[in-house]
Amino acid sequence: MAYGKWRGIIVMEHIFVSQNGHQFLTFPEFIKAGLSICMTTGDMDVGTSTNGDIESIRNNLKGAFNVLGSEPKLMYNGYQEHTDNLEIINSLDQGLVSPYGRYIPSTDGLITDMTKVCLLTRFADCVPIVLFDIKNKVHANIHSGWKGTLLKIGEKGVHAMKRNFNSKGEDIIALIGPCIGRDDFEVEWDVASRFIDIHGHIPEAVRKKNERKFLVDLQLINRELLLNAGIKEHNINIIPISTFSDNRFHSYRRDKASYGLMGMLTMIK
Repeated sequence: MAYGKWRGIIVMEHIFVSQNGHQFLTFPEFIKAGLSICMTTGDMDVGTSTNGDIESIRNNLKGAFNVLGSEPKLMYNGYQEHTDNLEIINSLDQGLVSPYGRYIPSTDGLITDMTKVCLLTRFADCVPIVLFDIKNKVHANIHSGWKGTLLKIGEKGVHAMKRNFNSKGEDIIALIGPCIGRDDFEVEWDVASRFIDIHGHIPEAVRKKNERKFLVDLQLINRELLLNAGIKEHNINIIPISTFSDNRFHSYRRDKASYGLMGMLTMIK
């Protein structure tokens, strides 16, 4: 599945495609394995909290469905609160009704084996994690901010797949998508110390920038968490794009009050 390597870490092939004047990021190897997947970019906003125009969001999501190749019978998203809460989607009436489908309160990760059910997570610097069991056809779509990373939500997602769907680590392929990069995520000691306490054994997970600032590598830490959960190293793929420094993407830290939200959409046809 390797497209190349970056700092010795496997990079998955990723392609920007245009649809009705908008750019989407796609991942051909996941599609070949049976998972329809795309990520919106900075030229549209799919966040309810950041884009108050419901019709605009609906139109943006329709564009994403076109990239997926078909419209789902239902879309689920979580009301993300930087938790480690995961929800197994196994029916068409879970959670609450939203203008775009249904949503699960206080949830940062969704898992399902249902076909034609789209899972959506939203990001603006946080880490998108997608897991796909290529044997049992189960996928997880996870939002892992720095708090979720400390809570090990990605690792817990793998264990939830094993527990609920009999997934095996060797059958799961993983994507760690664009997020704030290792040279851009600056924190002070109060946050850095929490990462050092848990992940200080990982070389370069936390680097000192100056007397007050530290740099945290969220992608590297999440990769380690997925390894700990039993996913094989050659099946963990990173997209080395920093949302903060790449203007093609939304960034909460860069754009501040004017930030928007990108969406990661996954679906088994």
